[in-house]
Amino acid sequence: MEDCNKIWNVLLLEISNKISTVSYDMWFNSLEPLTIAHNKLILVAKLKSTKNTINSNYRNIILDEIKKLNSYVDDFIIITPEEIPVYENQLQEDKKEKETVENYSFFDNNFTFDKFVVGQSNQIVYVAANAVAKQPGTLHNPLFIYGGVGLGKTHIMHAIGNEILKHNKKAKILYCTTEQFVNDFIDSIRNNKDNNEQNRKFREKYRNVDILMLDDIQFLAGKTGTQEALFHTFNDLYQYKKQIVLSSDRHPKELTFLEERLQSRFASGLTVDISTPDLETRIAILQKKAFFKNVNLPIEVVYFIAERFDSNIRELEGALQKVIFYCQLVGKEPDNIEIIKEALKDDIDVTTHILSIDTIVDATCSYYNVKKQEIIGKKKLKQIAYARQVAIYLINDMLGVPLATIGSYFGGRDHTTIIYARDKIEEQSKTDNMLANQIKDIKNMIQKR
Repeated sequence: MEDCNKIWNVLLLEISNKISTVSYDMWFNSLEPLTIAHNKLILVAKLKSTKNTINSNYRNIILDEIKKLNSYVDDFIIITPEEIPVYENQLQEDKKEKETVENYSFFDNNFTFDKFVVGQSNQIVYVAANAVAKQPGTLHNPLFIYGGVGLGKTHIMHAIGNEILKHNKKAKILYCTTEQFVNDFIDSIRNNKDNNEQNRKFREKYRNVDILMLDDIQFLAGKTGTQEALFHTFNDLYQYKKQIVLSSDRHPKELTFLEERLQSRFASGLTVDISTPDLETRIAILQKKAFFKNVNLPIEVVYFIAERFDSNIRELEGALQKVIFYCQLVGKEPDNIEIIKEALKDDIDVTTHILSIDTIVDATCSYYNVKKQEIIGKKKLKQIAYARQVAIYLINDMLGVPLATIGSYFGGRDHTTIIYARDKIEEQSKTDNMLANQIKDIKNMIQKR
């Protein structure tokens, strides 16, 4: 059972943003959380009028926030002080369970499967994590996820937790970093006087769960005693078909500092990796993040950012956040490349030329004297359509960008349209010397930029 004070504090914070200060001070300030009974949060109101007013006017607001918690609490009851004795038995049970309730985890509502952008770099991880969330303990146990910093390992672990709790609110899930596991183990052996009691608490915390998730397992390096404790914890959970999910910055076989038997346990289930996202995935991530932040980014801006931040998702999200902050600060919209360059001037070398879709399109527009918005847009005037087809051909020829990506850049055009434009220019340039020279001229322009 979760700590009712913790849950109520989270709810109060959210409720305060939904109602007026006067209403909050009058009706909510005096409420006190009592306990959790039968998946219901029990609140105490000093006055019956407070109880009646909240039930009549604010019940739906509170329920909406409770649903967002992804906790097994699904309702609330308000009682008056004279009704408290009815819940005395439940209070006694809460007291007995207090040591273990604090062990179970909350999960970030922003880290769900719906908000996880799937691409070639993480598709296998996504499918495996979904399978584990649907049937924990029966498929892919343990699930070992590895990859570099900022690629989404923590997101996918939180997504598993959120998905499991969505369908089973009573599931006992413990998610923590390996550093926390190490610290808890050290605490369990620190004081000889209370050694047995501390050992009991440690065992109960990590073994009395349905799902155990440990993040950054590589931090077990050099910690022989903790490895021993994890080995026995792993065996106990695995024996009773409890799901184990682990993450690391490298494959289990590369964790050479681990005891061989522990290394073997980690590799006994399904091992999947998250690699650096490709351009298309980075574009999709930026578009999705911008959507959730209610920010409208033109496609050329999305491409500009995605092409320059290619090492991990965290950097990409940081760049987007910096652009949003800068534009709010100066009172401008993030609708052109110059503003983006100014916002990110400390993070990228704006003077260094990077071959990109934007570079090719800009050069083509300049050569044929057409506007960029026209070539990207829907206009079908002969001169614009011709320049568009040349640009499509050059992008495919010089960058090898997937057809779907090119289609997205040019206003969401179908891939068959992109194929037609590419093939038409390619074939025509073989017999049309003027077109061949034009293509050569534009390439020279690009190379000199």
